[in-house]
Amino acid sequence: MSAKYGVGLLGAGWVAGEYVKVFRDHPLTEVVGIYNRTPGKASRLLQTHGVAGTEYPTLDNFFADERIQIVVSCTHPDVRADHCIRAAQTGRHIVIEKPVALSRPETAAIREAVAQAGVKTVTSFVLRWNPQFVTVRKLIDDGVLGDLIYGEADYWHPARRAQPGSPYMRKDVVGSAFLSGGCHAVDMLRYLGGEVREVSAFAAPPKRVHSFEFDPVVVASVKFANDGVGKLSALLDGDTPYRFNCRLFGTNGSIQNNEVYSSTNYPGAHEYWSFPTISPNSGDVTHHPFKAEIEHFLDCIENDIESHASIYDSYKSVAICFAIDESVAKGGQPVKVISD
Repeated sequence: MSAKYGVGLLGAGWVAGEYVKVFRDHPLTEVVGIYNRTPGKASRLLQTHGVAGTEYPTLDNFFADERIQIVVSCTHPDVRADHCIRAAQTGRHIVIEKPVALSRPETAAIREAVAQAGVKTVTSFVLRWNPQFVTVRKLIDDGVLGDLIYGEADYWHPARRAQPGSPYMRKDVVGSAFLSGGCHAVDMLRYLGGEVREVSAFAAPPKRVHSFEFDPVVVASVKFANDGVGKLSALLDGDTPYRFNCRLFGTNGSIQNNEVYSSTNYPGAHEYWSFPTISPNSGDVTHHPFKAEIEHFLDCIENDIESHASIYDSYKSVAICFAIDESVAKGGQPVKVISD
């Protein structure tokens, strides 16, 4: 079968390899090529995965290639807005790595460009396709949780071998603890628990890895639109393995990670019961469900429907991150989430 959609990647880093493998193996796509600022890096990545694609010497060469119909933005986020806007304006569908952008105006500009162009997008909040959370979403849809009373999510991913000057330590490149990684916790709590109306947050400076140019530990209290309350935390500095927690307590039952309790739905239950599944407790990108995400995205393109993780939806998750950072800057003052 000849490929229907040509795929071009912006960036040839760690996560790019996972996209190359998925698009290489999907029956409706082929990897056309990659642009990366470091000469030779794109070619090496393509060769590693057995793809005879093009290494573009410039961004202009990349966007001039009419074979590219899907753009995958997996560069550092400080340049993502410019790339995604250009991709939309040239009529390409877009896979947007997280964070979407480093400011509210940049994120809004991507959304506006996508809306004007009418292209499809998916944001790689990949935990939406993690089997544990697919099951949790189904439990919620089946009424096991009921109306949310309290919800919390934690992203604990301490830096191991971070070097001074590393892009992942720099505020101008990754923004903040929540924008750089904690946005996964924000998105999952919002996806499962509902919209967040207001936040109040505090941060702590680095105590183990001193290369951070921003506070690597942040905790936020949140107020949901349904008047429930909750907590979000991002920990990039600490002595712990990677952990991702999500706990939801509702009027009909409670769900803590892969454990469920509901006296309403499971009469006679004395304790939580657990369901065996693939958990989200790995920070390794090879563990993330990119295959399921891209299969979903191709289905959206083929059937002309919007993804539940499109820029229109992910804008609301990133808006919570911006509100958290604003609250930290204001010493913990409550900040309204602006998501319209």
